[in-house]
Order: sequence, then C-alpha cells, then structure tokens
Amino acid sequence: MKIWILSKKEGFEYENGRLIESFNSKGIEAEVVDPSSFDIIVNKDIKQGLRYNGSPVELPNLLLVRFGAGISKFMLALIRQLEKSGVVCINSANAVETVKDKLYTSQILSSQSIAIPNTMMVRFPVDPEVVDEEIGYPCVVKIVTGSYGEGVYLCDRKKDFKKLMEFIETLKSSKTLLVQEYMGERPGEDLRVLVVGGKVIGAMKRSAPEGDFRANITNGGTGQAYELTDEIEYIARETAKVLNLDIAGIDLLFDSRGFRVCEANSNPGFSGFETYCDIDVAEVITDYIKFRLS
Repeated sequence: MKIWILSKKEGFEYENGRLIESFNSKGIEAEVVDPSSFDIIVNKDIKQGLRYNGSPVELPNLLLVRFGAGISKFMLALIRQLEKSGVVCINSANAVETVKDKLYTSQILSSQSIAIPNTMMVRFPVDPEVVDEEIGYPCVVKIVTGSYGEGVYLCDRKKDFKKLMEFIETLKSSKTLLVQEYMGERPGEDLRVLVVGGKVIGAMKRSAPEGDFRANITNGGTGQAYELTDEIEYIARETAKVLNLDIAGIDLLFDSRGFRVCEANSNPGFSGFETYCDIDVAEVITDYIKFRLS
C-alpha cells in the first residue's frame, strides 16, 4: 500500500512528519510529494501521463491532499488526473475547489439551512448604507480565498468601513471581497471542530491574542479542549457532508442562539489539536485511510 501526501515540504514539517510516522507504524508506505515537481501529460493512457522530477512514476493507491485555499489550477489538474487514473484522493479536487471559495461555500450551506453569518459580496463603488441595512456594524471584511486568518479585517463603525473601502479602491485591487456579520457573543473566540470520515473527533476552543479578534492558532492564538455537544457534532458533520469533505476543519462562531459556521477548511492543521486536546489526529487519519483502501 502506497500513499502520496501532496504538500509543501516547508512550513508543514510537524503535520507531515506525524502522518508519515503514523502511516509507517501501520505498515503503509508514505511519501511527501511536491506538486511543483510534476509534469502532467494527457494522452491515450491517462495512467501513464505523470512525470515526477522528469521521470515516469508509479501511481500510489491514495493521494492525501494537504493544500487548501492556496491550491492552484495546476494542483487541481494534478489531483483530477490522479482521480481519473483510479487513485483515491482525499479530499477530492471538486471539494477543495468548492471550499476555496468562501462565498460559494456560504451559498451551499445556506441552501441546506445550515446557520451562517449574514454575508454579502462587495462590488465597487461600495454603498455603506446597503452594508448597514443587510449586515450592520461592526462587520468583518475578508477576501474570498484567504486562509489562516489572512485578509480578514474588523470594521467597528461605518466610517471605518468607508475608509477601508476607499483605500482598497485606490489600490485598483482585483481582489473580491466579502462583508460578513460580526458575531460578538464571544469576541476573539471560536471553535475549530475536526471531522474525519463523517465522524467528529473533537473540538478546540481558540482564543485570539490580545489586541486581535482572529482566533487562529497560527496567528498567535491559544487553544483548549472543548466538550462536544449534540449541536456541535450535528452542524460540523452536516457541513462536512454537504461540502463533500472527507477531512475537514469546521470553524464555528458562538451565537446567542447556538453556533454559526464561519468557514470550512479542506486542509486543517492539527498540531493545535494534538497539543491542546490530547487527540492523536495522525492516527485517526491513518485509520480512516486504511478503511478507505480496504
């Protein structure tokens, strides 16, 4: 049994190392492969159409995709080539591409009656009055394809929003922006819920560092284990299901009436879970992959 882990080799040493260690302990051959080292050739035999470091390569039984919002068209094409060659891909190219687009993700979740913050796409020139009527202030401004809390800004007042939009417009930026309702029930806190193979394996409360409202661990936030409830399990499991994610990190915001889905991540980091929640995430992923290949 052979597995490729599609990932950058720098910046993901902890997760990739843990996964390889776990796979090897179960007798599974695993290798981290760099997408920039592939050439894609489409001919009469699609299974023979990949080269790695310039040479033909034996295809794996499974591809574990460790890219999320930063995935490129080339990487998606690579995953689809492997899918068409009969390789199991987790997560699929379509699922990764779907959740890369935060507005499309919100549209899908809304169509399935899954609670989300009110969200709108900005068009220039921006009308702050429409934002006031539909979203309200404070509001959160974010780019469509960001990750790790990057490209996310909090505007406390209408004048702050107007100044930010005026500045962005002067840059002639091609970035598509979303404006989202600010959930202020628990400022600077959210839940990251990990779902693997349709099962919720744990929840971690993340708290933002002082002076920031983004609770991402990668931005200096801290975490602690959070007790699962039926509501948390249901909303996280259903979100992963409707987005066709085999492995997912579902971010939930605290609301006075329960929780709302902020984002879904197709490549959730898990060092925080293993640090703060005492969950062997690498082993859970390994066991799920063994099941998929059995």
